[in-house]
Amino acid sequence: MPRTPEASAAVRRATRDRIRRAAVLLMAEQGYHATTLRQIAARAGVAGGLPSHYFGSKDALLVEIADRWRERTRAALAAHEDSDPATALRLLVRSALLGLDTSPDEVTESRAVSALLADPQARQVLRAAQADAKSADLFDTLDRSLREAGSTDPAGDRLLILAAVRGALSLAAEDPAFPLRDVEEVLLARVLGR
Repeated sequence: MPRTPEASAAVRRATRDRIRRAAVLLMAEQGYHATTLRQIAARAGVAGGLPSHYFGSKDALLVEIADRWRERTRAALAAHEDSDPATALRLLVRSALLGLDTSPDEVTESRAVSALLADPQARQVLRAAQADAKSADLFDTLDRSLREAGSTDPAGDRLLILAAVRGALSLAAEDPAFPLRDVEEVLLARVLGR
């Protein structure tokens, strides 16, 4: 019996998700440049041409991974829209360092996304695709949250957060046991405790 259009769409979504997850994990393990679409297909357990079919190119797949991270962050912020500014800061820092971990699989994937987004070659691709411009609203939220939380130096605190996140992600890419959650707590305590 043929599949319904809804069932076919669900299969396509599940296949895209498997490919995206395999790409994230592989790219985090071996680096963006060293990862091929064929390796991603093998890791995802799909036919060799499906990553190209669904995403077009490795660069486009990376951009979609970054876009998906931003959308999840925006959704979490929207769900806490009426919360205090410290909650928004926590969500932004948590998302950047660890993702919005809701399950063990998501923690693993989020840590891999974080490592991938710190990879210099991946960053080069994202800059070329102007992906950082797509984050302008998140940076605006960061700035507003710092001001509303009573930061006496919002520009300095923004630099501190960005540098700490980028540095922590680079260290975590080299050492999977690097304590990102500790960095999150110390960073927020410093910024919010002023």
